[in-house]
Amino acid sequence: MWKNGFVVAMAAEFSFAAYHRPISIRRKIRRWIIVSRCGPNSEFITIASAAGKVEPETEAPIGLAPVNTAVGILLSETAEDITFLMLRQQPTHFPIAGTFFPTDGYSRIFESQGRFRLRSEGRHAHRARGLDSHVRSDVPDPQPNAQRAMGWHVDAIRHNWVGEFFE
Repeated sequence: MWKNGFVVAMAAEFSFAAYHRPISIRRKIRRWIIVSRCGPNSEFITIASAAGKVEPETEAPIGLAPVNTAVGILLSETAEDITFLMLRQQPTHFPIAGTFFPTDGYSRIFESQGRFRLRSEGRHAHRARGLDSHVRSDVPDPQPNAQRAMGWHVDAIRHNWVGEFFE
């Protein structure tokens, strides 16, 4: 079910850490994400944060909408899992929903105990380009006061959602 194109909602636990020490977890939050495998050859993954409170063992809310969207490109694919390299620049001629969110890291999709899962780790640093911009600019090595720079870990599990799609 996850080898071709799809769009699913997942309940995700985000763990945030220091940018220069991504193993040092500072806080955790739970939120919905919308994950899509797309592209002419299903070579991209998009992971978009969405508003809405996550309740254990419930369906994803109907009105989920992408807010910030990270993009990855296919790195490897086996019978057990698929790994994507997350991108710091939005691919040209690749429209996304929400605001592009530059990241360093990886995302891995797989099945575990009959559940569709995502594990993603990395870090990001960005600054808003403007008040009405839909792109954030990449900050290769954050300046000392880069408040939005952090490491992150995401563990997510698919939940039933009226908006899901499988190719």
